Amino acid sequence: MTSKPNVATLYSSFASGSDATLSLIEVSISPGIPTFSVIGLCDSSIRESEGRLRSAFNSAGFTMPKGHITVGISPAYMRKTGTGFDLALALGILFASGQLYLPAGKRIYAEGELSLGGEVKSTPGSCIRLKTVSDMDFDYKIIPGNESVSAAIAGVMGQAINNLTELNAIFDGNEYKESIFRFEPDPSADDFLDISLLKGQEKTKRALLISAAGFHNIILLGSPGSGKTMAGKILSGLLPKLSRDELSDVYSLSELIEGESVKISFDRPVRMIGPNTTVGKLLGNTQSVTPGEMALANKGILFADELPLYKTEVLDFLRAPLEERAVHMTKKGVLYSYDADCIFLGTGNPCKCGQFYEKGSKCRCTMNEVNRYLSKLSGPFMERIDILSEMRSISGTDMASIYTDAPGSESPEYRDIVERCWHKEHERYGIRFLNANFPDADIKDAMRIPDSVVKYASDLSEKGFFSARGFTRILRVARTIADINDSDDVTIEDVSEAAQFRKRGS
Repeated sequence: MTSKPNVATLYSSFASGSDATLSLIEVSISPGIPTFSVIGLCDSSIRESEGRLRSAFNSAGFTMPKGHITVGISPAYMRKTGTGFDLALALGILFASGQLYLPAGKRIYAEGELSLGGEVKSTPGSCIRLKTVSDMDFDYKIIPGNESVSAAIAGVMGQAINNLTELNAIFDGNEYKESIFRFEPDPSADDFLDISLLKGQEKTKRALLISAAGFHNIILLGSPGSGKTMAGKILSGLLPKLSRDELSDVYSLSELIEGESVKISFDRPVRMIGPNTTVGKLLGNTQSVTPGEMALANKGILFADELPLYKTEVLDFLRAPLEERAVHMTKKGVLYSYDADCIFLGTGNPCKCGQFYEKGSKCRCTMNEVNRYLSKLSGPFMERIDILSEMRSISGTDMASIYTDAPGSESPEYRDIVERCWHKEHERYGIRFLNANFPDADIKDAMRIPDSVVKYASDLSEKGFFSARGFTRILRVARTIADINDSDDVTIEDVSEAAQFRKRGS
């Protein structure tokens, strides 16, 4: 049973930050002088679609109908942008004008940009949009052929087309063929450094394990050559691979920047920044509303080397994203948000000469100079850091062993511990949360922290070991230590160890 309505409805979507919104497309054609109008708070790229549609129709053997063509895109109160509505608009016009038959009572989803020659092309944000509709009940899902990788990662089944002419077979020929899209991930990196290379740095090895096991932010301060940068590279090798859902989150943001050519890997992203980093690079492009380094590190690591040399405004900017695990930007009164749930790993020297932690009075800096050098690492900034570990130069014997000893293989054991801890945390909070990012509201009960342990942590806070904000972070780190120790409840010993990672060494 088919019909030839002069009003056709179908669905598309548009991305807004790291989320997308389903849109109802309504196309009405009525007699009169030919006009084309789009309503629903749409930008010029959508309003200018008439030219693309007219040329694409001619190239594909269709015609732009005469009369008043009115297109409504809901929700009307939300600003919409981009050319991804083209295919849905084309289908609506072809249905409403009777050039294609719309099966009665069927729900149709379509997205894609049209070229003047009738080709159907992908647009940025395809994976974000397709994730939104992956579980929705549509009878037809039609997407561009070069969005098949995004569809596979998002878990969408549908039909991919490359040209408008293929619509004839789908609707007039009743040949809709829903496919399960697949992708082939790039090989995982096998060049992770083993943690055994951190000779003589037992505290830092413990700090890296805790950071990985609970997804905690960490700063390493130490002498030049003590292995700070190496430690940063080691941390990425301790983290579990991305799950399918996490891969979808990571890929969808990268695809906004690089398109369908983005590398597909289950390795967690590691984004490295340096002292020349700007707020704009961290935040993203507010004109094109595309994410920056903070969001691109989502589910992975943001590695900030030489942290004390950063501009003050950069470190001040970092405070909010590290707290909220998200970044926000505004364009034309619309708020766009991107997830930035990552481990922040900062490294740097403890003073200008770098020798402050070394024995034998090697440091040439006065205490005023040391404090001035570290002043950019302000109290409010450090409040967002869970773990602080100092590193000292390794001994000659340890240095020689790096080259003389057989390559170590401690990281697999550490990784097993981390995976075990993540499993416990996901059982405790659900798949979305770990100890570092679980909401503050009820951590005492959720993390199984006895009253006596809370009282002990409170006493440490009163004695100046940490602030009120740091109080919660201490409990989170203590919970991770308890998980590493395979303990059901957090103990006073766990809190005591966590407190050792809140103070700068001397």
